[in-house]
Amino acid sequence: MKRMYKIGASLIAATFALTACGGGGGGDTTAASNEDPASLETTIKVLAPSYSESSKSDWEAIIKKFNEKYPKVKVELQIEGWDDFTSKVQARIQAKDYPDILNDNAYAAAGEGGLLYPMDEMLDKETLASIEPALLANGKGKDGTQWAAPDVASSRMLAYNTTLFEKAGIKEAPKTWADLEQDAMKVSKLGNSVYGYGMPLGREEAQVESSLWLWGAGGSWVDGEKLVANSPKAVEAYTEMKKLIDANAVQPNSGSTNRQQAVDLWNNGKLGMLLMHTGLLATTDKDFPNVKYKLAPVPSKDGKPVAFGVTDFLLAFNNQDAKRKQATSAFLNMFYSDEVYSKWYKPTGLMPVTTSQITAATKDAGHFAPFYDALKVVKFEPVGNPEWDALKDALQGGAGKLETQDPKTVLDNIQKQVDAQG
Repeated sequence: MKRMYKIGASLIAATFALTACGGGGGGDTTAASNEDPASLETTIKVLAPSYSESSKSDWEAIIKKFNEKYPKVKVELQIEGWDDFTSKVQARIQAKDYPDILNDNAYAAAGEGGLLYPMDEMLDKETLASIEPALLANGKGKDGTQWAAPDVASSRMLAYNTTLFEKAGIKEAPKTWADLEQDAMKVSKLGNSVYGYGMPLGREEAQVESSLWLWGAGGSWVDGEKLVANSPKAVEAYTEMKKLIDANAVQPNSGSTNRQQAVDLWNNGKLGMLLMHTGLLATTDKDFPNVKYKLAPVPSKDGKPVAFGVTDFLLAFNNQDAKRKQATSAFLNMFYSDEVYSKWYKPTGLMPVTTSQITAATKDAGHFAPFYDALKVVKFEPVGNPEWDALKDALQGGAGKLETQDPKTVLDNIQKQVDAQG
């Protein structure tokens, strides 16, 4: 499974903050030069993660295409694995060796630290307009500045095991929390180590599960310019989650279950319902064909569908060099062209972000088509707010205690941890 996110964003945020205070890079916006492409001579640097075995060659193909028009621009490419990507970015930032283009999953600290160009300075209006608006908005900081542009996306939906549902006498997917609770209990009563709903509250994905239940309650982590963990809506969401845990309608040890452990249960036919994305289900289809399932929107308190979205981003660092800015802008605009972008995103195994490629992919998506439809209505974690790193860490470390503690106590302790970091 190609990873779209990683642990360690808070460390990078601290590095961004220290570097910004120390000067060197960022600051006032530099105007791009306007030289003829054939004569523009400079070097730009790209730092990107490895989404697949072909990631290096996929970027090299873009560079080759770019050099057809900009033959004197040297593009230095650095590809690193996700597991060590955080430290590689940190090292570059600490050395003030800023990449002109960074492909990452966080941008807020760099934007607020004055290290980035706003993307509306780097991308043409036509390019910006080609990106699905709901996904593009996820690259805006809390001040509304478009600090980043999405490069790939993922959405989560409720997958439900139709074989288990049939055995339990359930005729359709749940729409409300009440439906989900009832269905999960029916499936759990089938026995044979089968559980109704997979609730991974271990460190890896606690923030994802928590966010979906919060949104299902009609709530948000955002309160003005601040992020709040223990709002009344969050308590309501955790109370509903706790009901499922206490009713044994979820897998054992939910507080320490990480995503892959829940997916393993799903792939072995032991879960009735689990929040999934295309990458995970592609593995189910390929390696566990006996697991029959359908997709549905994530249930909510009142039955209004909820969908969770994730995007990675492209960031453009301000190296205070007019020629590098011109070359970087040209490279980014070419990246999002249909010809180039379609060949780049497909090997990632993730979902496109431009409207034309979403439309094309939807036609060929088969039973995954609902994931593409969901991209227009997905909600996102507040990654544009620098406080999210602290809240995310607190959720990852504290949400699992819901297994043994009451909801308000758990959320109050998470809030205390956020406040201590702020």
